[in-house]
Amino acid sequence: MKSASYLCRSDHSETRTTILTRLLAIGLMYGSQGIPAGLAFNAFSTILRHSGTPLKDIGLTGLVFLPWALKCFWSGIADNAGKRWGYGALALWTHMSAVVVCLLLGFASPEHHFLLALSGILLLNTIFATQDIFTNACAVSHMKGRNAGLANALQVISFLLGMVVGGAGSLFIYERLGWSGAMWGMACELFILWLALLPLRAGIEPNRVFQQPSRLMDLFRQPGFRWALLMALTFKFASSALAMLLQPWLMDRSFSLDFAGTLQMSNIICGALGGAVIGFPAVRFLGCRRAVALLIWPSTLLLGTLVCLQAGGMATPVLLYAGLGIENFLDGGFYVSVWATLMNWSSEERPGTDYSFLQCGESLANVLAGMSIAPLASVIGYNRTFLVAWIAGAFALLLVVTSARKLAGLCEGTEPSKQSFKHMRHS
Repeated sequence: MKSASYLCRSDHSETRTTILTRLLAIGLMYGSQGIPAGLAFNAFSTILRHSGTPLKDIGLTGLVFLPWALKCFWSGIADNAGKRWGYGALALWTHMSAVVVCLLLGFASPEHHFLLALSGILLLNTIFATQDIFTNACAVSHMKGRNAGLANALQVISFLLGMVVGGAGSLFIYERLGWSGAMWGMACELFILWLALLPLRAGIEPNRVFQQPSRLMDLFRQPGFRWALLMALTFKFASSALAMLLQPWLMDRSFSLDFAGTLQMSNIICGALGGAVIGFPAVRFLGCRRAVALLIWPSTLLLGTLVCLQAGGMATPVLLYAGLGIENFLDGGFYVSVWATLMNWSSEERPGTDYSFLQCGESLANVLAGMSIAPLASVIGYNRTFLVAWIAGAFALLLVVTSARKLAGLCEGTEPSKQSFKHMRHS
């Protein structure tokens, strides 16, 4: 009896250690991917506007999100390569190639070599969009079902913290050391994360590797595909547009680079906290789809924060911190519920393909938002553009809620377990 009890405790301890190792590997990889995304999504347009680049040219920065929107076209190839050569090994190789690109980008200042710098950031995001396919394979294989909320909370938190480093951190270094310092600093950050990932490589591999090749046609035939794709395309479009327009708006209102960077950092940290404090518990106790249906309402309502502050002439630093912080806090929880739903819908037979394809929907929305929002503001002004984005968010609410209902019964682990409710009552 004692021997059996000891073996049971030993197996439980080993399983717990394995889960923690995998969570650490997933967190480090998603955090790494957030660094170049933060540079592209938050810092690059601010740097360009600070140097006097016109809004219509800043609209070209939306192109750097194309790899995240188009990775679906090579997700099957990358997934099959991971099955053959190992997801962990390929993740490390792509990561190291990004370090080299950052070192080279230090010699291409956007003020003097705009197209070259834009191309370099595009390449950097292509590399990490590919690594994301390997990361997704690990997450879907190990965390689908009961742990989907935890995995997606970790994804949101890690990615957003990476964006703090790549966005606000890059602005902080840029103001003091210039473009070269920012790029070489990013290379050092990524290299440190590569060293941390090195001993965790085995934990990235899926539990079961299906020998059948991953094909997009199989994904398209999966029940509920259209509704899952519609949710991925629409849930973040309005908030992405507002986030991209925020930085040029701050520059045109004569706020300092330091304030722009700290506000951006505050927003991202609030989003990460929302994912942990709201998103994970909501998914665990309500189920993925119910959490989506609940959290989307306050998230959409708060998209009007900038409209109200601008219209009322109350866009002071304190109110910007408070209003946008609350908005991002609720957004973070909402994003976790959406991605937990989409992860549970994805197939384990194509661990790197299905989830990556759906992520392309969000990225495509980011590309469209980035390429349209700044030029629109140059034509109709900031006030009306903020209002248009809010209306777009209200329209997206209807589409997301409808999609969540249509996915009923097609997502593993979407309903809360009885154990969760028992634990909630006793706690």
